[in-house]
Amino acid sequence: MQQAYDRQARVEYERALRIGKKEYSASIARGERGNLLVLDEIAEQNRVMAYVKRPSMEIPLSRVVGTYTSGRSYSFSPNFMPLHPESSEFASKWITLCAAHMGEGLRDAIQVYEYMWNYYVVEGNKRVSVLKYFEALTVRAEITRMIPQVDAGDPDTVLYYAFLQYEKNGLFKGLRLSSEEKYRQLSRLEEDYIASGGERDVASCNSIYIQFVAACEQAGIKQPVGDVMLEYIRLYGVPAGTVLSEITARVTAMQPQLEQVAATDKEPTLLLETKEEAPVGLIERLFSPRRTATIAFAYEKGRTDDNWIGAHEKGRQVMQQEMGDRVETIVVDGLTPENGYEELTKHTKNADLVLITTTRLVTPALRFALENPGVMTLVYSRVRQDARLGTYYGRYYESIFLCGVAAGFATRSGKVAYITPQTEKRFTPDINAFGLGVKTVSPETRVMLIQKGVVPHNPETCAVGMREAAQRGADVVLSPLYPGLILPGMPKDAFSAVVRLEEDGTPGQYIASPAWDWGRYYTEIAKSYLNHSLDMLQMVEKSDANLAGLWWGLGTGVLKFRMADFVHPIAANLVRYLRSSIALGRFNPFHGPLFDQENVLRIPEHSDPKPYDILNMEWIADFIRVID
Repeated sequence: MQQAYDRQARVEYERALRIGKKEYSASIARGERGNLLVLDEIAEQNRVMAYVKRPSMEIPLSRVVGTYTSGRSYSFSPNFMPLHPESSEFASKWITLCAAHMGEGLRDAIQVYEYMWNYYVVEGNKRVSVLKYFEALTVRAEITRMIPQVDAGDPDTVLYYAFLQYEKNGLFKGLRLSSEEKYRQLSRLEEDYIASGGERDVASCNSIYIQFVAACEQAGIKQPVGDVMLEYIRLYGVPAGTVLSEITARVTAMQPQLEQVAATDKEPTLLLETKEEAPVGLIERLFSPRRTATIAFAYEKGRTDDNWIGAHEKGRQVMQQEMGDRVETIVVDGLTPENGYEELTKHTKNADLVLITTTRLVTPALRFALENPGVMTLVYSRVRQDARLGTYYGRYYESIFLCGVAAGFATRSGKVAYITPQTEKRFTPDINAFGLGVKTVSPETRVMLIQKGVVPHNPETCAVGMREAAQRGADVVLSPLYPGLILPGMPKDAFSAVVRLEEDGTPGQYIASPAWDWGRYYTEIAKSYLNHSLDMLQMVEKSDANLAGLWWGLGTGVLKFRMADFVHPIAANLVRYLRSSIALGRFNPFHGPLFDQENVLRIPEHSDPKPYDILNMEWIADFIRVID
């Protein structure tokens, strides 16, 4: 048997040598190095801060990219295939190792230096060559990590130090991600996993990492393995105990999402208005008309008749009445991030259109959308970087701008306030639009952003914000509503309102309010699906552009502005004129020049920002005083 292995090993060496020579020639023709990378030539020894001995473990052969010293490099092509003739001593040793691999396997660990996520062989180059020739996935290695000096001008070393910080408590060792933010995201996901009872076993976590290396190779994924793992864990959780075939199937389904995440340099297409009809070919229209549609509405747990989720249900009912038997609706209620995927799969996989009415369900919605590409899935959210998951949102800032105009007319003290909780993601366009509305009609009025004492998801604390505003001299505020805040003339469907304050900070008079018209919005979405207009969302996904989302405003009727009869009729005429101008697209509240709090020019003079710039606005205008 050994003689048979020896004969076959000689044949394998001849093949490996041909592969090596071909790779060598191709590299030289491209003007690249024809041999292995050499660590001594890459890492400046005087810039190495430390050498750290790492535990022995299985490492991916794909990350073994070179050798430690130049003397060994000339024996191999860049892909670790041999370059010496069959009669050489090198070839004889390679053939012996090859025969051993075919017989008993190569079990001895190699010795490597790890430098900037990659491995360079100190001892075991020929073993690596044999294993790479047979397309082995991993090799056991004794590892010494070389830590370079951080260089603020070198983004790779900055990223590497973010990796070192992650690895102190991170589950996965040696994992490269493409940005510092992704290390932070992965850390948060791992914290949730550990808090729910997940294990920190190093061997198991390394096995999961190796599985992803294999899954990415089998699925032909081009993105870095670490980035793939991050997206997978975000959708499915840490795959402890999950078999390779299931991971591979899921990674394959995720491929559109992975490509989308990688395309960070493209702005999304925003559909700003409704369309009467999409440009569908005559033959397609004749043979595949949409006369009816099944539309599913997915609601988060906690729906009541009067809360935000209940407002969407009332909108569905209005749409159903308007559309009649052209539309059949399905209601999926009580969803959470934990049960959302299973419930969507159970109840909506045969629907034509699924509407996810809250951003908090976006993770199960994305998983559902990736696995059910035949179902059009939209989530109520700003435009996201998620494949096959469209969005529907609104230019709410347009109504908020008009609320600012009303507040500017109403103030007597010359001070108004915008009250909102202090959260990581503020609705900054709304804050700025309110201030601009105030300044449009009352340039000397001071605008304050009150966050002090206002707690997220605790509406009652808005009363604390009102008292804070009153103490600072404001007599008019825009605030979220809370239980017990009921004033004459206030619409029942309002969730926020401009109100006049008494001296002690209690609300005294209703002035104005913005609102969504969900009945109109969902009716327009249903009509747009039937007339093929929503097909644009899927057409954009398949093109070179980024994903698209619906971003309708006052002009489509999906947003409302209501104002009490408190101003002079001439002033009321100005408000109506501004509303009409915005609806017709003739006036943009964010017309420049506009500066931020650091006096940086954000919108130049005589210009309007692009829709995507408004949607992702994170700066506060310079004239707004922040109280937090």
